[in-house]
Amino acid sequence: MRNHSALITLLLICSFTHAAIANEQTPGTHWDRSSAMASVRSVNIDVAVYELGDISSLADGKTTLSKLEYLETRGDWPLPAREAAIFQFTLSLAEMPRDAVATEVMQYLRNYQAQTLVPHEDHGEALIPLFNIRAAAAGVENGWQRKEFAIRATKLIEENPGELVSGYAESINHNQRSGYLDALQDAELADVEMVQTITLERLGESPELTPVLGVSTVITADIFAIQKLLINGRGAGLSSTLVQLDKRLPASETATLLVFAIEQAPDTNAALAIAAWWPRLRHEPAIRDLLVGLLSDPALGASAALALAQNPDIQTIKVLQDTAKGNSAAARRAQMALDFNRDHLIRETQP
Repeated sequence: MRNHSALITLLLICSFTHAAIANEQTPGTHWDRSSAMASVRSVNIDVAVYELGDISSLADGKTTLSKLEYLETRGDWPLPAREAAIFQFTLSLAEMPRDAVATEVMQYLRNYQAQTLVPHEDHGEALIPLFNIRAAAAGVENGWQRKEFAIRATKLIEENPGELVSGYAESINHNQRSGYLDALQDAELADVEMVQTITLERLGESPELTPVLGVSTVITADIFAIQKLLINGRGAGLSSTLVQLDKRLPASETATLLVFAIEQAPDTNAALAIAAWWPRLRHEPAIRDLLVGLLSDPALGASAALALAQNPDIQTIKVLQDTAKGNSAAARRAQMALDFNRDHLIRETQP
């Protein structure tokens, strides 16, 4: 009898242990990322996403909410698959007009509490949603707002470009500014030139207009406007604009502008110009000599060294080796450029 009781006890312990393990894969708990994705692939979520996105019923909040609630709780699908379907449906709404989606549907998605949690890729002890439905819903609404601002900006560009420039400068709404830039990129050349002229007049006092001038210069390739951008431009958008201009301009014009930036632009902007424009100009002897000459410069020497270290040709390597002799600031920076990518330099110098 004791053996029979012990067996029953053992079976009960095993049952509780199995339940505890299973319970770890319940909503709001830790999932292994690969296991969760395998669960997603175990069912056909595309059909559910298609049915949810039926345009004929999407504006009917009650019908769509009923479908979402059923999908959220259906017992024949694993949790990750259910959330993957809701997540994909949320992303698909970005292609819809705002008024095609019922307000209560967006409210449901904005308030959705993600339950499939996986370790953060860089911080394994922290858990994050595998399918961040709230963030996806916020992204959809941001996209709608951006498109609405772009529509308004298109009209302003044609009828009152000065108001567009003022509106951009005064706005703290990222979607508004992005929408205005979207509209400018799609505008007629004459309208872009008008916006550029107004922006040039105001950039000195309003450096936040840098992205507006940046977009316009990529379109017009106006050298005077680019020079003003190099002198008065500020902010993160300046670097990306310089990269785009490098693709837009002939190499000879880019070289002239780089010399201008080094000689007349603020050090920060000149450093950005060096980083953006050197790769295409690295085989130009005059530009190489210009950067080598900058190695002793307190403000731009490090930027010049980093540029010269990028895939140098054999002539640049030889110049750097000559410059590296001694203990001057230029010599130390030349050696830094040589050390930055030593394996590549060794290959270049081998016969």
